[in-house]
Amino acid sequence: MARARNVATFVQSRRQRWDRLAALVARVGREPLPLGEVEELDRLYRRTASDLSWARAAFPDSDAEGYLAQLTARAFAVLHRRRRGWAALVGLYRDDIPATFARARRPFLLAVALLGAGIAGGALAVAVEPGAAELLVPVAIRDAVAHRHVWTDDLLSVAPGVGGSAIIRNNVTVASLAFAGGLAFGLVTAALLLSNGLVLGAVAAFAWQGGQGHSFSAFVSAHGPAELLALLVAAQAGFLLAGALLLPGEAPRPALLAVRGREGSRLLAVVVPLLVLVGVIEASVSPGAAFPPWAKAALGTALAAAVLSWLWRGRPERA
Repeated sequence: MARARNVATFVQSRRQRWDRLAALVARVGREPLPLGEVEELDRLYRRTASDLSWARAAFPDSDAEGYLAQLTARAFAVLHRRRRGWAALVGLYRDDIPATFARARRPFLLAVALLGAGIAGGALAVAVEPGAAELLVPVAIRDAVAHRHVWTDDLLSVAPGVGGSAIIRNNVTVASLAFAGGLAFGLVTAALLLSNGLVLGAVAAFAWQGGQGHSFSAFVSAHGPAELLALLVAAQAGFLLAGALLLPGEAPRPALLAVRGREGSRLLAVVVPLLVLVGVIEASVSPGAAFPPWAKAALGTALAAAVLSWLWRGRPERA
């Protein structure tokens, strides 16, 4: 009896949105759906899939489970049968990624806050106590500043392609760690943001104290904004995983973690190509005097602003 009452309560609380999903699915193929209803169809499908995972865990072999399995299968077929090959790729970058970003703006803002706190803390530590540079600034940079050597120009002495590939490999590794760190309840992701921010802020303050502030600013302005944005988006994806572990709500953790993992993978589809482009810029445009500082700053600002505006235009789903 208790199981029957629980199933009845479960069905009653969700039946209205299941019926709405079934109605939308039935209309596909008979008439074109407006964009708003397409988004509603996608949203209801994912919520119903979560309901199915819950029903399989709590009410296995029940009529509710069977109905939900059929409904989600029909909705999945409708949503995914039209996107194949290039159409799927276009849809991913045109619609799916911005929508995923919009649904996770809070984790993104959390990442911004942590990275900003690290940068401010590192800069303040070196400004107030110059001795802090011994802990936060790499030895090679301290030696270069002490000898009045513009260390950022060293990238130009590396064989063509080697510098860029090393930079890309390092950046992708850091971004991957920021994403995977979400499985440690977000602690690794948060520590990575804070530590990278501390070093960046400390190096910037140390460079200005050593009379190389202008050279440092000119160097980072071409690639730095986009590189930091890529790190923030990777951390955003990591915090999605952490949220599934820490705040699963009614959904079973494994099912929700799988959903958040797919959403994080969509965000990484932005991070990786962006970091490849950043590596090329950092190895070729950022060092040296071939490009004036204003051109480097314009390039870096425009690239980061274009990517962020594209991501931010996504429409968050209604609850």
